[in-house]
Amino acid sequence: MKKLYLSLLCTALISVVLLSWLIDSFASGPTQQDDFTQQRQVLAGMVSYLSEYEAKNQQHGLDALNQHFKLDIGLENNATLALPPSLITQLYSNSGLVLADNQGLYLVRAADSLHGKHLTMRLPKPKAADHDLLLTVLFYTGVSLCMWLPLIPLTRRISVLSNVTQQFADGHLEKRISVSRWSYTTQLERRFNAMAEQINALLDENKLMASSLSHDIRTPIACLRFGLDAAIESDDQGAQQRYLQRMEKDLDTMESMLSSYLSYAALQQQTQQLTYSQTSASLYLHDICKQLQAQAKANGQHIEVRCSNALKINADLHWLARALINILGNALRYARQSVTVCADIDGHFLAITIEDDGPGIPQAERAAILKPFYQSAKHRSAQGYGLGLAICQKVMVWHHGYLEVSESNSLGGAKFTLKLPL
Repeated sequence: MKKLYLSLLCTALISVVLLSWLIDSFASGPTQQDDFTQQRQVLAGMVSYLSEYEAKNQQHGLDALNQHFKLDIGLENNATLALPPSLITQLYSNSGLVLADNQGLYLVRAADSLHGKHLTMRLPKPKAADHDLLLTVLFYTGVSLCMWLPLIPLTRRISVLSNVTQQFADGHLEKRISVSRWSYTTQLERRFNAMAEQINALLDENKLMASSLSHDIRTPIACLRFGLDAAIESDDQGAQQRYLQRMEKDLDTMESMLSSYLSYAALQQQTQQLTYSQTSASLYLHDICKQLQAQAKANGQHIEVRCSNALKINADLHWLARALINILGNALRYARQSVTVCADIDGHFLAITIEDDGPGIPQAERAAILKPFYQSAKHRSAQGYGLGLAICQKVMVWHHGYLEVSESNSLGGAKFTLKLPL
């Protein structure tokens, strides 16, 4: 909107200056002083007439002329005028001198024959030009038209935005606005496109979630139906009890599945507000690894942390811990013996890497495993619903960082790198 404000301001200034100059040039004409020829001739005649009188009788002769011709000409001492030498010279010239006071303009004329006095004659007030109203109307009309010029592209872009928004609302979700760098609504257009992309992503993930849920829930439902039928047909109470226990496990599986799906759906739709705090990277990573040490020891595995004591982490420690625990849990699930956690500076990022000596992740699946509900074909029997790494990816996006999947050069298994901007 800054472009709009600046263009309106510049247009207003330019239009006022330009139109004022044009109207002034059009309206300018001969000055009122050039029209006082008749009054100058009258004063010249008065000077000639009064020069025949003695100084003491000049006022009497002037009064007689004023009364006879109904004039208003005065005779005053030159001492009443405080004029510079240049104007005094003009005062004694044939054209006289035009002066102004609170009542308007008046013409003064001095001569040697007036013996240190001068004649004064009040001049008629200038009449307002007949076209003043027309010029005023033209001025404001011109300013209005000039102010409308920068609004024309604005109204066009708003019309484009309105049309695309209507098409998007009608179900054409692929519609986007072609952003123009010269548009007044560039920021609004970019935000609309970003909103449309986010809506599309949410709809796609909701479709994927519905499809995955309908697929994954079939197995526990089938097991539940089989156990129910078997329990009804069996007369052995011990067998019925075993069937009921199996059905309870199937219900727990369904409950866990639905809870995971609903949690991810809520995570997708909320606008996450992160609470950043700074702490020692070494202490933070050691504390997270301690939470999984019991699981590692039970499986005969070892977690090693490599991090400088001087290194700091600035992030939302709650969500970052959730991402790290998720990746560490996966590493312990597939590692044979060793899992390594390292932290170091990589350019403008803090890089946290988690490596294991497990089977690793095939190159073709490294991008897919970060998408929700994806499970590798050889790991489908493992517990989980393909949401853990998708949540980790989302946490990194919230931090304006990213998650990389590669192969560990030192351990030979999978390597996950979480990069946080410094």
